[in-house]
Amino acid sequence: MKDKKELNDYIIDGKIDMDRIIDDYTPYLRTIIQNMIGDKLSNEDKEEIVLDTFFILWKRYKEKISINSLSAYLAGVSRNLVKEKIKKLRYTIDIRQCENLIEFGSIDIYIQDREEIDELCSKIKNLKEIDIKIVNLFYYDSKLIKDIARELKISEMNVKTRLHRIRKKIKNELKKGGF
Repeated sequence: MKDKKELNDYIIDGKIDMDRIIDDYTPYLRTIIQNMIGDKLSNEDKEEIVLDTFFILWKRYKEKISINSLSAYLAGVSRNLVKEKIKKLRYTIDIRQCENLIEFGSIDIYIQDREEIDELCSKIKNLKEIDIKIVNLFYYDSKLIKDIARELKISEMNVKTRLHRIRKKIKNELKKGGF
């Protein structure tokens, strides 16, 4: 994206030039997606998000919806698509995993593991807000204890103690529930 252009710059004779928009904004969107998600999504998923972003733009143009800033609009759409994709990936079963499990007769084990994960997630949701932040930063974002402490403005010892207590509490609650 060489310079800041708006949607009107891509309208020629009353028609939108999607090819030029795609050429100009694909690197921009790929950068946004990469910065947001890194390697947590496959290249195919990332490319799908880029293409879906342009498709949504085209639909909005056809619906005559006003778009003030093209770059901001595309960035917002792509961010929302990344968030949706992550949500779907957390709660869907990859069919290839199921095929492998069926081959080895271990679908019951997979279902049991899935139930345990869901139970664990429900226990985490019942924690205090700061504890949820600590769990997310430590386990999902893979941040160091010192970085978590700095971000939350608490001591490293406090983070360590909270992690220890969180693990202990969840372990005890899971044992009570039969897991």
